[in-house]
Amino acid sequence: MQDVTALSSFATIVWVLAGILISLVLPVAVKTLQNARSRLEAVRKPTLWERIVAAWKQYGGNKYLMIFLAAVVVAVVLVFLLGLQFYTSRDAALAGFAWESLVNKLFVKQQPPDDEDGDGD
Repeated sequence: MQDVTALSSFATIVWVLAGILISLVLPVAVKTLQNARSRLEAVRKPTLWERIVAAWKQYGGNKYLMIFLAAVVVAVVLVFLLGLQFYTSRDAALAGFAWESLVNKLFVKQQPPDDEDGDGD
């Protein structure tokens, strides 16, 4: 039987951060792909750098940079404060994904249900 060792703290932070980032980026990536067809109809194809700059502006890149920095802090705090240890990168990434989902559900304001019939009841 092989001895299984836990990932180092640094590797754990990186993989938890990866899971958090995946959960943040997936919705944006799906929306971007859905809208890609209309943008590809331009006369001149933009360069890769022009596309990156346009995407940065369109999706508020500075906001996402701040979210990234906050995710780094959360990953570090989770690993060191809770003493998390994982034996595979997959487990660490899934933990990051799950933690982001939990934090999102806890701190995002819930919208009240719409009044379907409009009578105020």
